[in-house]
Amino acid sequence: MCGGVKVVLKFFATTITGLEDVAADEVWRLLGVEAFTDVSKVFFESTLEGCALLNFSAKSINRLYLLLARSKASSLSEIESVVGSQSFQEFIGREQSFAVRAERHGVHSFTSLDMAATVGRAIIESYRSATGVRLRVDLSNPDVEFLAILRDNDFILGLNTTGPSLHHRYYRLRHHRAGLAPTIAYSMLMISGWTAGEPLLDPFCGAGTIPIEAAIHALNIHPGLRAEKLALRKLRMFDAERLEEMSRRLLESEKNPEPLDITGVDASPRSIADAESNLEAAGLKGCVSFTVGDALRLERVLTEPARRIVCNPPFGLRMGLRDPETFYTEAFRSMRRACPGAGLTVLASKPVVVVRALENSGWAVLGERRILLGSISGYIISAAT
Repeated sequence: MCGGVKVVLKFFATTITGLEDVAADEVWRLLGVEAFTDVSKVFFESTLEGCALLNFSAKSINRLYLLLARSKASSLSEIESVVGSQSFQEFIGREQSFAVRAERHGVHSFTSLDMAATVGRAIIESYRSATGVRLRVDLSNPDVEFLAILRDNDFILGLNTTGPSLHHRYYRLRHHRAGLAPTIAYSMLMISGWTAGEPLLDPFCGAGTIPIEAAIHALNIHPGLRAEKLALRKLRMFDAERLEEMSRRLLESEKNPEPLDITGVDASPRSIADAESNLEAAGLKGCVSFTVGDALRLERVLTEPARRIVCNPPFGLRMGLRDPETFYTEAFRSMRRACPGAGLTVLASKPVVVVRALENSGWAVLGERRILLGSISGYIISAAT
C-alpha cells in the first residue's frame, strides 16, 4: 500500500478459541487465500491491501497482526536474540511511541511481564543500532503495538494492525448483563448455515446482538470502517490516500437499509428497548423486527415461522433459572411448534442439560463444539427437527 508492487506478507488473526475454522473461512471469502488454523488464531499470506480489507470487513476476528517473526525459543535470551535480529524502521517513525503486550502459555521460568520487557528492550536496541534514535515507550496509548506470544517453545512476534479488538462493535450502546460478543454471534450465524433472505429468529435476543449481526451481514456492512481507532491508520507502511479510496469503495458496496426477515424476541421490555437503541446506532433502524414476547409461547408472537433459530438462552440462578432443564425443554418445544422444520443453533454453558432438553422436546442434535468465553467454556449446539 506504499507503492505499485504488491508484496505478499505473512499475517495472523486472533479469534475465539473453538471458532478458528469460522475465521479461516472468512479469510477465504474476503481475500481468496487459504488460512491455517492454530490455537485462537489463523495464519495466512496476503498483501497490505488484504490486511486493510480484513480490518474493514471481517466479522469473526478480533485483531489482525503482521507476522514479524516465528521461531523456537524457550528462554529470554533466545527471545531477545530473535527480536533483535529484526528490523523495525519501516514500522515505527522516529517520533512514534510503542508498547509490547505479551502472552505466555506453558511452564517457563519467567513471567509475561519479563517477556514483554525483554522484547521491548530488543526493539529499542535494534532501532537505535539502525537509526541512532531511542524509541519512546508508552504503555497507555502507544502509536504502535507489538504482540509477543510464547506457547511452550513456539515464539511469535506480531505487529498489531487493528488496535482495539474488532469485537467492540460501533453500535453497542446498550449491553445485556449476559450479552454475547458480536464475533461469536456472527460465527454462530455462519455455523447455523443461515443465509441472507432466510427467515431468522432469536427468541432470547437481549440487546439484539445476533439479529443485528445478521442484518450487518445481509446488507454487506463493513463494521471495521466505523471503528474509531484502527491502528493501521497510524502505521507508516499504509498509504492514507489508498486507505481512504478503499474505504470509499467499500461504503459504496453496502446495501441500503431495508426491512429484513429477521426477528428478535425477548420477555424483557427493557432488553427490547436496548435492542432498538443498538439497531438505530448501527444505522439499521427498521431492518430488524424486535418484539416483547414469551419464548415459551412463540406461536403467539410470530406471524410466520423462521427457517433458522440462533440464540443464547439465559442460564443459571443469576438469570433467574432455578430449573434450567425444564425451562429449556419448554422453550425448545415452543420453538418446534412455532417453527416446524427449522434448524436450531444454541449457545450453552451446560451442554448435557441442553442436549437432554433438546432430545426431550423432539429435536435431533446434529453437532456440538466447545469454545472459550474468556476462561469459561461454552458450547455451540446444532439441532434439527
